[in-house]
Amino acid sequence: MLKPLYFLLFVFFNVYFLSSQTTDLSIAIEAQDLSGTAVSQVDIYEDFEYLITVLNSGNSVDNATISVSFDTDLTILSYTSQNNNAGASEISNINVNSNVLTASIANMPNNSSVELLVLVTAPTNLGGIAANGTVSPPDTTTDTNTSNNQSIISIDVVDIIIDFTVTHTQIQPAEGTGINAWGDSVTYQFTITNNSAIDFPIATVEGKLALESPSENGQPFAELISIECIDATNGTLCTDLINLTTNSTNVSSVNIDLANTIFIYSEYPEITSGGNITFEVVYKYSNFSCSEDPMPIEVNSIIEISLDHENASYNYSNIINTDLLNAEICPETDICIETTQIDPDTTVALNYEQDITFITTLCNNGPSEAPIRFFLQNLSISSVLWQIDSVNCIDTSGPVSCNDFSISIPNNGELWTSDDFVLQPNTTITIETILKYLEPECSTNPNPIQAIIRSATNILDGQLTDTNLDNNYFANILQLPPASVENCDGPSLSGLDITKTQISPELPIGESLDNTAEWGLVTYDVTVENTSDYEGIVVLQDFIAIIDLDYAPILASLISVSCSGTTGTASCFDIENSSIGVLHDGIPENENLDIFWQILPEDNWELPANSSVSFSVTINWQPECSVDMPMVGSNFARAAYANGPDNEAGSYKSVNVSTYFAPCIDLVVQTYPEFTQVSVNQNFNWIVDISNSTTSSNATDVLFENTVNPAFTISGTPFCSVTSGNATCITSFDVTGNFISGIIPAMEAGSTVTITIPVTAPSNGGAFNNIAEAIPSAANNEELTPETNISINSVQVVSPELIKMFIPDTIIEGGESELSFTVFNIASYPTQTNISFTDNLPVGVFLSGSPVWTVANGCTATFSGDTYVGIDNLVFPDGVESCTFSVMVTSNEVGTYLNNFENFSNNNNIDTSQASATLNVIVDTSDVDIEVLKSVTPNEAAYGETVEFTIVATNVGTTNATLIEIIDALPQGYEYVSATVSAGVFNESTFIWAIPSLAANNSESLVLVATAISSNHLTNVATLNSVNEPDRDATNNEDSATVEVLNCLNIPEGISPNKDRINDVLLIPCIEDYPDNTLKIYNRYGVQIYEALNYLNTWDGTANMGFPNTTKVLPVGTYYYVLDIKGFTKPLIGYVYLNY
Repeated sequence: MLKPLYFLLFVFFNVYFLSSQTTDLSIAIEAQDLSGTAVSQVDIYEDFEYLITVLNSGNSVDNATISVSFDTDLTILSYTSQNNNAGASEISNINVNSNVLTASIANMPNNSSVELLVLVTAPTNLGGIAANGTVSPPDTTTDTNTSNNQSIISIDVVDIIIDFTVTHTQIQPAEGTGINAWGDSVTYQFTITNNSAIDFPIATVEGKLALESPSENGQPFAELISIECIDATNGTLCTDLINLTTNSTNVSSVNIDLANTIFIYSEYPEITSGGNITFEVVYKYSNFSCSEDPMPIEVNSIIEISLDHENASYNYSNIINTDLLNAEICPETDICIETTQIDPDTTVALNYEQDITFITTLCNNGPSEAPIRFFLQNLSISSVLWQIDSVNCIDTSGPVSCNDFSISIPNNGELWTSDDFVLQPNTTITIETILKYLEPECSTNPNPIQAIIRSATNILDGQLTDTNLDNNYFANILQLPPASVENCDGPSLSGLDITKTQISPELPIGESLDNTAEWGLVTYDVTVENTSDYEGIVVLQDFIAIIDLDYAPILASLISVSCSGTTGTASCFDIENSSIGVLHDGIPENENLDIFWQILPEDNWELPANSSVSFSVTINWQPECSVDMPMVGSNFARAAYANGPDNEAGSYKSVNVSTYFAPCIDLVVQTYPEFTQVSVNQNFNWIVDISNSTTSSNATDVLFENTVNPAFTISGTPFCSVTSGNATCITSFDVTGNFISGIIPAMEAGSTVTITIPVTAPSNGGAFNNIAEAIPSAANNEELTPETNISINSVQVVSPELIKMFIPDTIIEGGESELSFTVFNIASYPTQTNISFTDNLPVGVFLSGSPVWTVANGCTATFSGDTYVGIDNLVFPDGVESCTFSVMVTSNEVGTYLNNFENFSNNNNIDTSQASATLNVIVDTSDVDIEVLKSVTPNEAAYGETVEFTIVATNVGTTNATLIEIIDALPQGYEYVSATVSAGVFNESTFIWAIPSLAANNSESLVLVATAISSNHLTNVATLNSVNEPDRDATNNEDSATVEVLNCLNIPEGISPNKDRINDVLLIPCIEDYPDNTLKIYNRYGVQIYEALNYLNTWDGTANMGFPNTTKVLPVGTYYYVLDIKGFTKPLIGYVYLNY
C-alpha cells in the first residue's frame, strides 16, 4: 500500500488537473443611462454606458478573454472594471482597436462575476447600433456551454434639435471705416453659440470673403494673418487650431454662396450646451487687379459653420461689409477679327465636296500688347460637317510674323485654333483656309441647309481691357443644297419589336407603391421579335434607367442572362457582352449608359423573318433607403437593326419595366433579464425591447420570435406593451415549448414595444440565455441593419457546484477505483439545504462499496446507491466552502467509461454542468514488481558525522516498468547533503527519485548523503510512490535503515572563544534531544559565574552571574560544570579549560 500522504498529493494534483479542463463562462451586455437605468433609446451624441457582465458558472478558469464589437460611429470615452466578486480578478489588459474592445480576466472562480462599465458617446447618425460581445476560456480549457458565450444587444439612436448660431463683427478699423493703404490688416471677431440641449461638436468653421462691389471695380487679394480663440464660456474650452487650412486668394465672387474660402478649420471639439466660443481673425488685403473705371472696392466677410447634423438655425453668420480702396486703372487694347469668303464668290451657289476659300484677318489696334488665341469654328447643325484641306498664314503687318504662332486642327476637324501668343499693338495677321462641306448621310428636310462659320479671339489676361468687344468675333452664314434622300434607303423597324416582362416576383408584386417587392433579385423576360420578311443584323441593349430625381438612388447589378426560348427558325446563342456582378447607379459617365448586357453589331446576330428569341435576365436591386422618395428600379431594353436608317423616329424600339421596392426600416432589438443573477427556482422576467428607428418608414407585420433556453420554465403568459411612440402590440402569442412568436401589426417610426416573458429559473445552476429576434415582412419592409434585429443575453443561476473524478482513472479488469464527489458552496458560503442529485453510472460500471464522507466539514446528507450514486438533502453549515464524499466502483469489462453531466438526474440546487470523469478499464498484460531495498554506511556515527544511504530499486517482474517514483524523505534527525543516482532524476525539494523506465530484472540505485544532527528520528524509510503499471507485490515496496549516534553528551574539556568559528562555544552533542536540562559553571574559587536552563550550545566564555561583571570576558583558566538532566539519576560533572 502507498502511504496516505502520497495518496492525498496524488488526489490533489488530479483534482487540479481535472477542474482546470472545463468551465462555463457567460457574458451579458446591457445599455444604461448615466444613472444606471436600462435604456433602449438614446439621443444623438448622448453619453451613456454599456454594462458588460462576465460570469463563471463552471470550474475556476484563468486568463479568460472577452471581445466586444461596438458600432463604428460610436465614441468610446472610458472603461472601468468594477464589482468583481467571489474571488474574480478585475478585467485587465483592456485594448480598443477600431471600436473592438478586447480584455482578459486573470482568474474567475466558480460562481464569480466581474463587470466592465464602458462610457460611450452616441453617434450623430440616426438608427440602430449594436454591441456584440463574446467571452472565451483559454485554448487549454473547454467551455461546456457555448450557447451563453455571446451577447448581442441593440439600441436606437434618436434625434433631437441641434441649434447653433454665429455672430460676426469687425473690430479694427471700425466697421464703416476703410483701410488706409493696400497691405493693411483688418481684425474681425466671431462667436459660435450652442443653443442646443446637449454638448455638440462643430464639424468645420470657414472664413469666407465675397465682393460687395461689382467685380469690374477690382478683385483684392486676401490672406489670413492670424486666428486665435480669445474666449469660451460655460465649460467650453479653447483649444489649439491644429486642423487649420489657409487659402490666400483673389476675392472674385460676387455671390455670397460662392464666396472665396480664406481659412477652414475641421473637427473642433464640442461646445457645451448654452456655451459659446469667440475667435479673433486678422486678414491682410492687397491689390493686384485693375479696373476700367476705378471705383471703391468693398468685400463682405462671413463665417460659415457645418455640423454633423441639421442645424435649426442658419449656418452662416451675419455679413460684415469692409471698405477697401480703388484699384489701378487697367491697360487697354483693341483686338479684332474678320473672315471673308473669296472663292467661289458669295453670289455663286455652293455644292457639297466643293473647295471653299476663306481669308481671316486678325488685328491689334492697340495701344497695348495682348496675350491671345484665335480660331475658326463650324457652328452648323450636327449633320453638316466639313473637311479642312489647308490652313496657312499668308501675310502679316507690324511687329509680328507667321513664325510667332502655330495653328492646329483638333481630332474632330470642326475647327482650327492658334496656340497662345502675344500680339503686339498695331499689327495684323492674314490666314487662308480651304475647306469643303460633306453631304449629310440622310435628311428628309427638302429645304437648303444653312451652314454657320464663326471666327473669334480670346484675350488671356483678365487685367487687360478690350475697348471694343464687338469686333472680337465674326460670323459667316452659307447656304448649302438639300441632302439627297437616296441616302435614307434601308430596312424599316416596323417589323422589329421588343417586350420586357417581370417574371419574378410575380406581378402584381412590385407593380405599385401599394404592392411593393422585397429588395434583391428580380427576373425579367426580354423577347425580341421580327414580324417582317426582312432579315438583318440586330443590336440589343439592356440597361438601368437614368436615375429619376423623384426616386431614391438605387444600385443594380446583373446576376445572370441567358437565352430562354425561340420561335420560328431562330436559335439560342451565348451572350458575349455582359457586366455580371458590376454595380451600376444609373448615372451616365461620358454620356455612356450603365449597360447590364448587350448584343453588338460585330456579334452578327441575324434575327430570321417571323421569328423571336427570348432572354431570361436576373438583376439584383439594392436601393438607397429613403423615407421621402419611392424606391424604384427601372430596367430598359431596346433593339434596332445595325444598319437601320437614322431618319426613323427613335431608331431603337424601347421598353421599360419599373419595380417598386418595399420601404426600408431599422428595427432594434434588446433582450435582458430582470436580474443578472438569480437563485435556483426563482421567478423573474425576460424583457425584450423592439424599437423602430426614427429614420425608418412605418413597419408592418413584424414577426417576433423568442427562444427561451430550455433550462427555464415559462411560468406565465407573455405580454406586450407600447413604451414609446405609436405602435400596435401583439394581441396573442404562440407558445410552443420554450419558443414564443407573434406578429406586431404596426410600428411607426420612433416607436418601441416591450415584451415581458415570465419564467422560473431551473432547479440546477448554470448560465442560460435568451434569444430574441424581430423579422420584418419582406413584402412590406426592407431591413437596413439586420445585425440589430437579434439580441442574445444570459443570466446566471447561482447554486452550489459539483465536480467528480475517478481515483485512479485507469484500472485493470476487476480492479477498483474511487469515485469522488466534491460539492462547492456559492460565494460567501451561506447555509445551503435541499441539495440533491443522482449520478447514474455508465453501463458496465457498478458499485463495489457504499458512499462515505471523506471530507465532511460538517455537511450532512442521505446517501443511496445501486446502479447509481444518489444524495438527498445535503446540508451545508454556514461558512463551509466544500465537502467531499466518495464510493468505490469497479468494472469487469475493458473500455472507456465517460461519466459527465449527462449522467445526472433529479438535480436540485446544484450545478452539475462541470462534473465529468472518465474511467479507463484496461487488460493488464504487464508483470511489474518494484522491490525497494535500503542500507546505510556506517550504521553507527558520531553527532555531526555524515552517512550514506543506498536505495536500490529492482524490477523483479517480467515486463518493463515505466514512470517509477520512489520517495525518500529524510527524517528530522538528518541534514541533507547530496544525492547521486545511477538513472533518473532526484528532486531535492520533494525528495522524489523519478526513474523513466526499468527493465525486468534490472536495478538502479540512489546514494543519499546526510549529516546526523540528532540522536532521535534516525530511521530513514524509502517507499515506492507510484509506477505507471500495476505493481504485483506491495509487500516489497518499502524498506528502511537506521543509524545510531554514539557521542551524545560527550562534553569537551576545552574551548577557545576567539571568534574563529572553531571551538567558540561549549558544544554538547545531542543536548537538543534533552530539553529539560540545567547547566551551571563555576570558577576555581567555587563562585558560580554562568547558568542556563534548556542549554542549547551557546556558552562562549562569558559570565551571566557572579564575579566579575557579567558583561566582561572570563580570564583564561580552568572552570567546572554541573549538567542536570531530567530523568538522569545524577548530574554530569567535569571541567573545561578556557583559552583564547
